[in-house]
Amino acid sequence: MVEYVRVYVDELRRFTSECFMKCGVPKGDADIIADHLVLANLRGVDSHGVIRIPVYIEGIKKGYVKSFSESRIIKESMATVLIDGGGGLGIPIATKATDLAIEKCRSVGLAAVGVRNLGHVGMLAYYTLKIAKNNLIGLVTANGPAIVVPWGGIEPIFGANPMSIAFPTSSRPIVIDMATSAMAHFKILLAALKNEKIPEGVALTKDGKPTTDPREAQLLLPFGGYKGYAIALTIEVLSSILIGGQLSKYIVLHGSTQGGFFTLAIDPTVFREYSEYLKDIDTLIKFIKSCKPAQGFNEVLLPGELEDKTFEERLRKGIPIDINTWKMLTEVAKELNIESPKTL
Repeated sequence: MVEYVRVYVDELRRFTSECFMKCGVPKGDADIIADHLVLANLRGVDSHGVIRIPVYIEGIKKGYVKSFSESRIIKESMATVLIDGGGGLGIPIATKATDLAIEKCRSVGLAAVGVRNLGHVGMLAYYTLKIAKNNLIGLVTANGPAIVVPWGGIEPIFGANPMSIAFPTSSRPIVIDMATSAMAHFKILLAALKNEKIPEGVALTKDGKPTTDPREAQLLLPFGGYKGYAIALTIEVLSSILIGGQLSKYIVLHGSTQGGFFTLAIDPTVFREYSEYLKDIDTLIKFIKSCKPAQGFNEVLLPGELEDKTFEERLRKGIPIDINTWKMLTEVAKELNIESPKTL
């Protein structure tokens, strides 16, 4: 049984922001990182939440990422922007790039922004949710250090190469957020911390043999066999080759590093009235939610619906932090001479 402590949401935001300000991150950027990591925990995506704090700080110390950098626009058109992130922490840079995509999309109906030379961008749903809450459809992709083998191979070529898509609705957005690896790399690290096994068909040892031991897992498999491999390749092209970012094979393997970040925003009104779009997507949702559940299921869930339910529960009850992650956070607090988050 894994032990947890439960932490106040506002306390976790305060603590996270202070951690990064102590490392030389400007307050505005530190607040963005705090908002991002805590939202990941609120949605139950703990592998991309505050467990990342010591990893990002280590990345700053080792020079993999900068606590502050000046981004610059390399190329721009009415509907596109290419940005060099200057090697800074990825979350603030990617957030500002997403805001720029939203701004441009409002003017021309469709906008794409690519960012290269930046650190780990965290949970991609953070960006697509931001786009969808502006009544736009959002697509975001990123590549990372090579840890995933191609279908039929036993050498790492791709990163976990996640993608997220969000669709606005008349209520909460539909949010798809997934790695193209069979399991996110940090979830495997989290399983090791919790002394849990990982599912079969997820990872290989360094010798290419299947394993369920997270400590032996050195290579990840693509989800869905050759189909996941094909999607991982697509994301590699969009996130690196299209925008001139690093191929996954060239990226330093560390939890603070990233390849490229690509975001696309689409305004439904370039094709039809927004009310018509909402009517049809709400009809689709009704069809899905009224679908008779299969044996072993209580209901049919929409992508992101489970995370929404977790969000509401954790917002009320506080965020559970596993004891091993909590120990790491208290060590960071001691090292940086800041107050640990208050627990419930």
